[in-house]
Amino acid sequence: MTVPEDAQAAVAGIVEASNDTETLAAAIEAASFLDATPGENRQKLRAARTKLRKLKAEEVAKKALMASSADRSPHIKESYSAADFDALAEKYAALNWRIVSKPGGATVKPDDFYILYGYHMQATRGDNEGERPMWAEKGGLDFEGRARWDAWTERKGMKPPRAKMLFVQNYYEFPPKALYTDGR
Repeated sequence: MTVPEDAQAAVAGIVEASNDTETLAAAIEAASFLDATPGENRQKLRAARTKLRKLKAEEVAKKALMASSADRSPHIKESYSAADFDALAEKYAALNWRIVSKPGGATVKPDDFYILYGYHMQATRGDNEGERPMWAEKGGLDFEGRARWDAWTERKGMKPPRAKMLFVQNYYEFPPKALYTDGR
């Protein structure tokens, strides 16, 4: 049995959407005709719908946490502009990030840094095609390299304008406790 070209394209669109809720929702909408035909493609469509529901639930939970949290950033704005991306991209790495200790004497930055790093790399270089780092130069696991790789890979398939906008939003919204002193 051969699969029609439009069904293959619809499934490919779902796969390419990755974890971006807007792109995934659009791909699901475009592939909704797959509901009419039983088989593997319909199962992929249903799995994508489940994934979208989970992603939306995570976003709602994150927003609720941010709204109720005492750690809420004082820099939150009502609207953001991707035009701020270049100026903020120069500043984020130089902020005074807290250091988190890992086994073997390794240290990493807070997760908020790696979220910004992932959006920055996706916006400037596109999808991560590199291999996931395993070992550090001085022996032991490369926690820093792995965290950077994971953050960038999570944004795979995201368009650069969207990545820039999410970078700017996350820059202003991460909690001040991620920094020793909030110099944003």
